[in-house]
Amino acid sequence: MKKIIRQYHRDIKRRAGNFSIGMRTVKTALAILICLLVFAVAKHMGIAGDFDAFLALTAAVISMQDSVKGSIQIGLNRLHGIVLGTALGMVVLYVDLVARNAIVHVLLVTVGTIIIIVVCNLLGTNQAIIMGCVVFFMIALQTTQGMSPWALGVHRFLDTMAGVVIAIAINHLIHNPDKMDDDESNEADSR
Repeated sequence: MKKIIRQYHRDIKRRAGNFSIGMRTVKTALAILICLLVFAVAKHMGIAGDFDAFLALTAAVISMQDSVKGSIQIGLNRLHGIVLGTALGMVVLYVDLVARNAIVHVLLVTVGTIIIIVVCNLLGTNQAIIMGCVVFFMIALQTTQGMSPWALGVHRFLDTMAGVVIAIAINHLIHNPDKMDDDESNEADSR
């Protein structure tokens, strides 16, 4: 055990010497900043009272990849999970309105989680499981607060998609690794 701890400390010291903040970290932070500003401005203007930045921030972090193509692919892949999580979350809220039973609610959330995992695996989009479950939990574990389950589900879907879109836009507009690769190829072709 001591040997493992010593090796761990050596690895940390080695990495600390090479530490730098990468462009992906900067772009992720910028996407988070923009998400927060968009939600703050919308709330200030009175148009985002029922929207929640949590899902946008989570989606932005997950969607920021090392290339725009990767961000788009991850975003589209996660879309299966987001749609599935939203739909199942709304179902749980509708059943809660009728049943009003804590045991039924617990069972529905458990079964909903299983459904998301199984369906995403069947579709070959197992990377969508995490985002699908996060959206599902954010909907299924909330009270409707005077909103219909449909409206709550749509708002949470839009929250999530805002984060995905902002992350892809930031990745495309700032230090675009895909464009840089194309520029380098064009320079090599012109030589």
